Amino acid sequence: MADLKHITDALRAEAKMWDEQSDSMGQVAGAVQGMRMTRLEAGLFQMIVSSYSEAIDQISTRCLEGQVCMADVADALIKNANAYDNQEVDTTKSVEDAY
Repeated sequence: MADLKHITDALRAEAKMWDEQSDSMGQVAGAVQGMRMTRLEAGLFQMIVSSYSEAIDQISTRCLEGQVCMADVADALIKNANAYDNQEVDTTKSVEDAY
């Protein structure tokens, strides 16, 4: 039982790490959006503003996708930890009821 608790605690700790990284990816997406510039701000580099804006769109979109995927990984780890716990409870109950 102690080994199982160690495993499920580790899964939950990993899930927490993935959730934290998911939040970080969301913050990066917002920070990237703040890097936009107008043609006036670009000054001599006005010719690249469109390409620059497209790059910002791509980076921001990938960060938001990463945020969702990292949250999905965290959710899957929690589901697995819960499944381990539930399986142990079910097995213990069936063994206890057998005698």
